[in-house]
Order: sequence, then C-alpha cells, then structure tokens
Amino acid sequence: MSKSGKHADIQWREDGQPLSLAYDDIYFSTASGLEETRYVFLQQNALAERWATLPENATFTIGETGFGTGLNFLAAWELWQKTAPKSAQLHFVSVEKFPLHPQDLQRALALWPQLQAYSQPLIEAYPPLLAEGIHRLQFGPVKLTLIIGEASRALDSLRLQQEKRDRYIDTWFLDGFAPAKNPDMWTEELFTNMSHLSRPGATFATFTCAGLVKRGLREAGFALRKVPGFGSKREMLCGTLEQLHDCQQHSTPWHLPCTEAQHPQSATVIGGGISGATIARALAERGVQVQIIERGPAPGSGGSGNDQGILYGKLSPKPGPNGDFNLHALMFAQRFYKQHCPRLAHFNGLLQLAQSDREKLLQEQIAASLAEHQGQNLARMVTREEACQLAGVDLPFDGLYFPNAGWLEPQKVCAALLEHRNITRYQGRAVESLTRQDDKWLLRTEGKEIETEAVILCGANDIRSFAPAAALPLRPIRGQVSRVHATEVSAKLKIALCGEGYITPAHEGCQSFGATFKLKETATELRESEHKENLQTLAELLPHFAEEFSSQDFNGRAALRAATPDYLPVAGPIPDWESLNNTYASLRKNRKLFIPEHSGYQAGLYVMGGLGSRGFTYAPLTAELLASWIMGGPLPVSSDLAKALHPARFAIRNLGKNR
Repeated sequence: MSKSGKHADIQWREDGQPLSLAYDDIYFSTASGLEETRYVFLQQNALAERWATLPENATFTIGETGFGTGLNFLAAWELWQKTAPKSAQLHFVSVEKFPLHPQDLQRALALWPQLQAYSQPLIEAYPPLLAEGIHRLQFGPVKLTLIIGEASRALDSLRLQQEKRDRYIDTWFLDGFAPAKNPDMWTEELFTNMSHLSRPGATFATFTCAGLVKRGLREAGFALRKVPGFGSKREMLCGTLEQLHDCQQHSTPWHLPCTEAQHPQSATVIGGGISGATIARALAERGVQVQIIERGPAPGSGGSGNDQGILYGKLSPKPGPNGDFNLHALMFAQRFYKQHCPRLAHFNGLLQLAQSDREKLLQEQIAASLAEHQGQNLARMVTREEACQLAGVDLPFDGLYFPNAGWLEPQKVCAALLEHRNITRYQGRAVESLTRQDDKWLLRTEGKEIETEAVILCGANDIRSFAPAAALPLRPIRGQVSRVHATEVSAKLKIALCGEGYITPAHEGCQSFGATFKLKETATELRESEHKENLQTLAELLPHFAEEFSSQDFNGRAALRAATPDYLPVAGPIPDWESLNNTYASLRKNRKLFIPEHSGYQAGLYVMGGLGSRGFTYAPLTAELLASWIMGGPLPVSSDLAKALHPARFAIRNLGKNR
C-alpha cells in the first residue's frame, strides 16, 4: 500500500476558523475567505472573461499549490457553472502535503453555506484514505485531480517528460501557507515544474509578494506584475508565462510515442466488456464520437457477463506498483459506479475473510496501516463475531470489512455505461481485418467498413489476434461461476463475502459463487467438475450453505479472463515492436543506460486489457488513464504508475535481461 499522507493538524479557533498547527497559519482570510479567493485567484486570472469566450468542447485546466479546505476549487467550480459553455470541461489539479481529515473538511466547508451545492459532492467523493499519489474525482464536466504529497514532487509526478504532452495548465492558483511560514514549498523545483506543465501564455496569481517567490517565478519564465492586495494586504502578484524552457529528459523515453497525441474526434473500440465500456464512456464524455464493436449479442457477452460480480481490491501493506494500483483503483471504482450506475452497484459492504494464518497476518498489517492514517472508512479489521453480525450469517473467520465495496450486476453495468449520445454500438459482429490507410484506420466487419482516427483493442484474449498486438504477453485464464437458487438459510446473507472464493447475497432469488481459476485453458463449456470445485471452496467458508446447495441443479457460466505476467493491466499506445527493439537494443548490454531517442509507435492504436479477475475494480481507473494517453491532459495516476501499466514494459524488461 502506498504511504498515506499525514492529515493536517487543525486547531479550531473561537471564531470557527481552522488554524494549521504545523505552520501556525490560517487557511483563509478571517474577513472573508471566499471573497479573497474570488479576488486573488478568479479575478486576477480573468477567469470569467476567459471562460465566457471558450470554444465548444474546450477543456480548461487550473493548477493549484495547496488544496487546503478546497475553497478555491469550489469557488472556481461555481464561477465555471455560471460562465463557461455547457459542452466545455474544467480540470482542477491541486497538490496538498497535509490533507484535511474528512471531518475537518466538512466542518471547514460548513462556513460557506452558499457553496453547499458544490461542497456536498466534494465531501461525498473525498477519498476514504488519503494515500500519497494521485486521486481523480469526477463531478460531471468538472474533474478534480488531487495529489497528496510534497508540492514540487507531486507536480513532477504528473510529467511524462514530453514537451507538448506535459503542457496543459492554463492558469495557476499559487496558494499555500505564506513563504515565511512554509519556505519548504516555495522552491526552485516547484517553479520549474510549474513552467514545464504550463501552456504558452498561462497565467498565475498569488497573494504573496515575497522575494523568493518573485525570483523563482522570473527564473522559470514568468513575467510578473504587482496589483493591489485583498483587504488589508497592500499588494499581490500575478503574471504570465512568457519564456518556455526546454524539458530535460531524466530517463529513457521508451514509453513515449515519437509523435504527439492527436486528440482524435472519432474512435472505435473493439470489445464490449467492462474494458471496452469504460474506455468508450471516458472518451465519449470528452466529446469523442465512439463506435464500439462487440462480437457477442450484447455488451458484456464474454468475461464481463456474469449475473453478479464482486468489487474488491487486493490491498498490500507494502508500497509498490501492484499495491498502489489496487488501492487507487478500488477507491476510484467505488466512486465511479455510484456516479454512473448507482442502481446496479450494490455497495452495502464486503467482507474479505482471513481463511489462513498467513492471510490473517497480512490483514492485520493492512488494518494497522489504515488505522494509523485514519483510513477505516476504506476498510477495517473485524472479529469473527463482528463479521457474523455484518453478514447476517454464521462465519468461522475474522476479516477485513470494506463498508463501501460490494457487488455489481456486470452485464447490465456494461450496457448502462454505453448509453451515451456519443456512443454507437455494433453487436453480433466480429472485426475481420484492421489496416492502416493514409492517416486513418480501416476496420472490416461483416458487411460493413468503418473508418476511424483511433482504435482501442479491448477484447481480452482476442487482443493478440491483431498483428500489432500479438507481442503482448496476455494469457487466458478460464473461470467458471456457479449459480443456484437461494435457500432459506443462504438468503440471510446481507453482504458479499470473499476469501479463497466468493459468494454474493441473493438477488432475484439466486446467488452466485466461485470462481475457478484455470490458467491457459481456453474452453468455455460448463463443467460439472468445476461446479463441484466451487462447492468445495464454498464448504470451507460456509459449510451449511454448501450442504444445502449440493442438492440443487447448478446453473452458471464459464468465460475467459486475460492476465499479464505481473498481474497489472496494460493500458496505453501500442509500439512498433521492431522500432522499439532497434532503438533500445543497447539496453541488452546495460539496462540502466540512458537512451534519449524515441521509438516508433502505431499511430492512433491503443490497448486496454489484462485486467484478470478484478476487471470491474481495475477498469474505471485504467480507462481514465488510457483516455489521458489518447486525449492528453493530466494523468489520473503518477507517471511511474503509468509506465508500470504501459504495453511496452515487458519488451523493455526483456531487453534489459538480454532475452
């Protein structure tokens, strides 16, 4: 699990204002924090005037140092609603070293009842564990990317080190505690990262006129001007980025196509499971015209087609890409499904049971880390007695309780995500060929040709049937789920359970449990032997359920998942494999060698796959990452994590091992 951010240490003054004990400074003006925000940041960056003249479907991005109580974000959101075109999108990127605990955030924002229409959604979406790294929160056309960590490192984590791809900030709110109180934030590295993330002509505003701030901004290429300050403050700074500094590469850019992202207006997604549905939705919401081709009769006909499926993440007490991704993907997915298909997301709790001493020790380590960082709203350890009470049935184990996880209706979720005016569905069709023609892709399906700017391969194990993706090390895993009629005893189960296997609560009179895990098997017929295997797994968890179910005729379904060797998804642009191998051949002799050249990539061709058995947990955040690769803008994960999910990572590792 990634290190958690330390919460802000708040003292509440008699006048109701929050004071930071770490910096001995207030969060906002005691006269009027909201009016100060509107004057310093909104007015001096001329946002009302700039937003009123935005073109249709534009995206405007604000960068902020010091999220604090979120007041600046809420004030910007309110102004955006009043002045920007309905089709435009606002992206607010903010960093925070010491985030407010949810209770303190709620108390602080209660000071501004006039902003309740904006503050309440923020409070509801606020992450239950403020782990270090990037948290993407979505509010319709407004996105908040909240990065927990020291400011300069947090901004650096957004950079892919490609000039045009990294330049998307239109304006800066330079907030945070005063330089005299917090000199560690106002560093040369901070201003350099601001400069590299800014579009040409980006503006900034800040309440301070401290000398180190003026010097840092000038050296980073910003032109400055002083204007009268707010209230009793004599003056403040604002200005514009006028001089662009070249981006210095620090590492071999194997992950970056040699050509810039094209921001396509049309895209075709091959595969209508949860991968295809989430990336189609992410692109459609960015204004792209999306066509989705599913060879089955309906969305989610393959591995995403079960009647019930659970949403859970395999948390780890150790930092690293797998643990970090699981944590952030779970929190993102919990928000995502509640926003997009709340009636199909039954998130009334999930118990992850400790069926072995090793699993119990692991859960205790996770629970200790969560408790230390006040993350019990994400998960907490419960005794066997508590677990029985939560589940409504007798259980033999302690476990981790996830109050906001649970189960989904998978096939219906896929269909619901594809209900969007910018998405056209083609079902019951297989793609017969995929060729590059001029600057477009040409797809042939049964009786139809489709021309498109971008193609996203999402068909699980079918991804490798397309020549440009054949080198990806995706491997099939057969899984069979068993489905039975709920009994008088089993119908008492109130929440989803998982351990060695899983079982869902009753829905429409039936329950699902399983699932088998058959590596490299590709057959999809139902097998009586695997029903028995699922029943045996269930018997180790709930013997009385298994005994009652054993007398029934089992239904169910078998399907194939696709997994990668490192059990992380693949999401990103597909390389020209020969160019990649030739460009970085010297890594065979020295895997740490810095090679500044860029490799060739398949223009407009992307992949999203390898989600394994946690597809519904992984897909929303993976799709958001892929949408950022395709359309540009801030990443929803750190650049290091984006590389850990990149399709080229396996080829680069093989070169480093001289394979």
